[in-house]
Amino acid sequence: MTTDGSPLVGRSVRRREDLRFLTGQGRYLADGTAGAHQVAFVRSREAAARIHGIDVAAALTVPGVVAVLTVADLGLAMNRIEVLTRPSPEFSEAAGFEMFPQEIPVLADGYVTYVGQPIAVVVARDRYSAEDGVERVRVSYEPVPAVVDAEEALQPGSPTVHSGMSDNEAGRLAIEFGPGELPADAVTVEGRYRMGRHGAVPMETRGVHARYDPQRERIELRTSTQIPHMVRQAVCGALGVGVDAIHVAVPDVGGGFGSKANVYAEEVALAAVARRTGTEVVWVEDRQENLTAAAQGRDQVHDTRLSVDPEGRILRWEDDFVVNIGSGSLWVGGIVANTGIHLLGPYRVPAARITGRAAMTNKCIVAQYRGAGRPEAAFALERSLDAAATALGITPEEIRRRNLLRAEDMPYERPLPYRDGVPVAYDGGDYLACLEAVLEMLPRSRTATYAAAHPELEIGYGVGSYIEATGRGPWEAARIRLDPTGRFVVVTGAASAGMSHETSFAQVAADSLEVAFDQVSYARADTDLVEFGVGSFASRSAVLAGSAVHLAGQELVARASAVVAELAGVPVDDVAYRAGTFTAAAASMTWPELAAALAPGGAGENLAARLDVMHVYRPRTVTWTMGVHAAIVGVEPTSGVVRVLDYAVAHEGGAEINPIVVAGQIAGGVAQGIGGALTEEFAYAADGQPLSTTFLSYQVPGIHAVPRVQIRHLAVDTPENPIGVRGAGESGTIAAYPTLAAAVDDAVGAGCHVRTTPVSAAEVRRALRARSTT
Repeated sequence: MTTDGSPLVGRSVRRREDLRFLTGQGRYLADGTAGAHQVAFVRSREAAARIHGIDVAAALTVPGVVAVLTVADLGLAMNRIEVLTRPSPEFSEAAGFEMFPQEIPVLADGYVTYVGQPIAVVVARDRYSAEDGVERVRVSYEPVPAVVDAEEALQPGSPTVHSGMSDNEAGRLAIEFGPGELPADAVTVEGRYRMGRHGAVPMETRGVHARYDPQRERIELRTSTQIPHMVRQAVCGALGVGVDAIHVAVPDVGGGFGSKANVYAEEVALAAVARRTGTEVVWVEDRQENLTAAAQGRDQVHDTRLSVDPEGRILRWEDDFVVNIGSGSLWVGGIVANTGIHLLGPYRVPAARITGRAAMTNKCIVAQYRGAGRPEAAFALERSLDAAATALGITPEEIRRRNLLRAEDMPYERPLPYRDGVPVAYDGGDYLACLEAVLEMLPRSRTATYAAAHPELEIGYGVGSYIEATGRGPWEAARIRLDPTGRFVVVTGAASAGMSHETSFAQVAADSLEVAFDQVSYARADTDLVEFGVGSFASRSAVLAGSAVHLAGQELVARASAVVAELAGVPVDDVAYRAGTFTAAAASMTWPELAAALAPGGAGENLAARLDVMHVYRPRTVTWTMGVHAAIVGVEPTSGVVRVLDYAVAHEGGAEINPIVVAGQIAGGVAQGIGGALTEEFAYAADGQPLSTTFLSYQVPGIHAVPRVQIRHLAVDTPENPIGVRGAGESGTIAAYPTLAAAVDDAVGAGCHVRTTPVSAAEVRRALRARSTT
């Protein structure tokens, strides 16, 4: 709370983290590793091959190299990492969802399935020696046929990615409801939409720092992750040890965006190396490794069929999609289910048939990337709506106006459960209001202003909507303790990857405890500090961890009241609490005074343990966020290059813990959506060789490519959690792809309809030339 007693939640409190980050005082994985031996990985140079031998003799002669270890040397109880999520039985039954076995090994054992897959570990006194050692390891490969196209991988007779498996299918679903018959006057459009493969590419690459403590028989692991407790679980499983044998701590993390919400082979391998050698070891990923071997995302193809009535109202929606998960994905269940559920969008859809399959190929592994199935779903649905609008001769804005859910429709039930098994019911306010808001902020008429300012460009306007389930369970934990000075320390299982947890969760705790903001500090995620946790991903941190912090604060006040009552010798009902002060009869006690009383030698030293609270918050189900994007682009006719000139987002969120943080999340999401829509793609040759291994070929947009984003927040509290928040971490990304594609269509004209991202400058140029000849 503030000095005048008003709440902190809802205020744009300056981020505590910024001064440290902007002045170079952040403590990232690479910091604090002086003296540790350096690790480099021998990685596969083949996309598909049998391994006939690994000769390490020459590597061991390199000065500074102390060990070269293969899977046979590391003593792994289980040389694989288990999947991280499975939808509920209720969802699986209703959606016809199935998952099939797949293998994600720690180190390659007998065969390799993608370029960049780790095969062996070189340990050296410095990174230079480790890299030299890697070059001296000789791997004998027998190449076998590779498959990189997901649809081809699902065909009978296709080469199998993993030895011993009968096919490449990793998962499937089939959702159908509503009538199959259409009226005679129905208008139907069909399309094939493809979203290319791209990913997070965070400023800080991955890294792991490990040492073995022989006295405690415990591995100390520091890793740049969003999910420390899942990492601990995976390491325990692979090494065959209990949770007490693994401690995972998270330093500052320089961006994750879902790619670090994954358990990696390197994390397990370094833990095993530290135990095997007794040596403190560190590995920090270089940028080429990041572009080759860090988990990627997207890579879907959708075949669609949308039927509307003559007024443009949706009658039936069909989509058959295929997800390319590369060599494997620990999140395949979430990605496939997310895509299927979110294909229904924020519209009235009376009938649908949605089928999807996930295919393994000889590309890099796949994990979550900002949205994880939702942007792909929005692209297919929104592009189909644009096609229907063209067929009817109405504007894209108008077809959405006629189909978006309104206040009178809420809550809006869908005839299937969410992944948690709870029936889907949108708990929103008025989705049409978001469309009207974004059209007010950035109307189509503003294209005339840009056309006058940029006569050298073809100007276009686009809109796009999205729906998102946020705050996915099943639970999250938070701990608050009173320290000896009377201040409070907060920690959660949702590790920060730069998302302002130090500020936002301190605001929640301060309000819950009715104390000043500066009395609360936030500790980085650590499995010793909070025993249980799920992690930070899927727009869940504010909803779940924030709610857990709020409830932990309330519980701490209740416990403290009982302690004060015991110290004062009065019934607990006689203790009043307000603004950091307990009152019992004529006496009062502040938190610092209480902390002093609980210190050794104090009157209540045997009661101190009570004022350390961990709360596990379990939501009933998800809460839903919705929004509409609008963009104005300029297309350079000679090059086909697309420039984003203006951008606006109106989104229906819940209570905002810190409005400036929410705005930053949305603007950052838009920036990543611009990259994915226009320039970023991990390309592969037909034999599985990656073609995007530097920033010359994988083009991330610079600051000049991202305009200032106008944002309007339409707050609609949700009853699904005690602080009324909705997730917003992915809101900026999901609708960016179809919005920008629509704007390119409008700029080019002449029937242009973008079906693939990233938008090809060459295809845009050809469309413009074709237009000029007609």
